[in-house]
Amino acid sequence: MSSQVKQNTVQALEGIHEVHMVPHSPFQLEEGPQCGYTHSSTYREDNQRLLMQLWQQRPACFRPIHCCIQGDRNFVETIANVLTSLPFIALGINAPRKNLNTKLYANSLIGVGVASSLYHSSRGELRKYLRWADYTMIATATVCLSNALRNENPKLLMAATALFLPVQPLMVSAVHTGLMEVIICSHVVLPV
Repeated sequence: MSSQVKQNTVQALEGIHEVHMVPHSPFQLEEGPQCGYTHSSTYREDNQRLLMQLWQQRPACFRPIHCCIQGDRNFVETIANVLTSLPFIALGINAPRKNLNTKLYANSLIGVGVASSLYHSSRGELRKYLRWADYTMIATATVCLSNALRNENPKLLMAATALFLPVQPLMVSAVHTGLMEVIICSHVVLPV
């Protein structure tokens, strides 16, 4: 890509909220010192270096969510975002609690409201951790709802959910939302 095209792309994306251009490709492999034994390097240091290289090259599905730490554009936007989080708490308090799965779903709705309120009212370095908590809580609520709609989910699905929930909550939400749609459509087409 020519430098003129790169410059135009950067200028076109500069005004978009929470979009940050990085100066290098995240997929570029940087050459580091070779793993050779010298009088100053030890086996343990080489293993740590190799582990760090593997960690930096992990697939995108195992990378955490990136977030800017500036927050909302103004105070009114913050207030609006916090106010739109409060209905989740009200829904969770008033949700039916017939069995364990429905109790878990009701409590997860309360968690979504609390996590979202905390995230939208935060600033600084704490914001990126609260964004992760917000997204993870949303994914947890979708898992709880799919369990409430269907008593038995496959064990492999639940193991994959537990593995990916901390690192890819949006993917977990998408999978469980799709499952809920299938369950609801099967009840509509084939009434029980």
